[in-house]
Amino acid sequence: MDFPLWKDIDILISVFNTTFVCNYRKNLSVNFIKTICQYAIRSAITLVLAVTLFVTNLFWPAASQAIAQALPAQINQPQSNQSWLTGILQLALLNIPSQLKYTKDHEWVLVEGNIAKIGITEYAERQFGETVFAELPKVGQVFDQGDELGTIESVKAVGQFYTPVKGEVVEVNQAVADEPELLNEDPYGDGWLVKIRFSDSSELNALLSSQQYSDYIKESSEA
Repeated sequence: MDFPLWKDIDILISVFNTTFVCNYRKNLSVNFIKTICQYAIRSAITLVLAVTLFVTNLFWPAASQAIAQALPAQINQPQSNQSWLTGILQLALLNIPSQLKYTKDHEWVLVEGNIAKIGITEYAERQFGETVFAELPKVGQVFDQGDELGTIESVKAVGQFYTPVKGEVVEVNQAVADEPELLNEDPYGDGWLVKIRFSDSSELNALLSSQQYSDYIKESSEA
């Protein structure tokens, strides 16, 4: 089995630096320290996993092959420029903030009173790749729950994002329309997409917690 460990470690460092710098460069004091601790723990676990798999591949290739076959399809069959270990490392560093809610279409939602702030998750952003265009709705438009809000185009694909609640668009992030790369640089911050005023809070019950969303990603990968 091809096992380019050093390439994987290099990609891991790149993913770590991009995620850390883009998502947390503005956090200071307690939040900053908390972030460093979280990433230190996750990085240590990832390193142990990488070394374990490397040693297994060297001395017990049959066992390594069995592990690879048991991995979710999304990891076991990565893009051509990645090894399956790279998939593991990137998934281990996936950022899913606990204060947000999520949909199965990979949108995140921050509820502020009767306003739902909506964006796409880091998982979705990674699937899209480099974003080159974002079409957003107009302020004043009214949508039903589940309606398509807009379109995101990347160098790899074109996709849509949807509203988890019925309501009126009260604000859009024009910065994303002008600079689509914000979706890649800071999907949970400067890369937010729209704000919708909703009236039926019961629709929020269908949203997933961070743990439920994480489990959903894993289950979807294994399907």
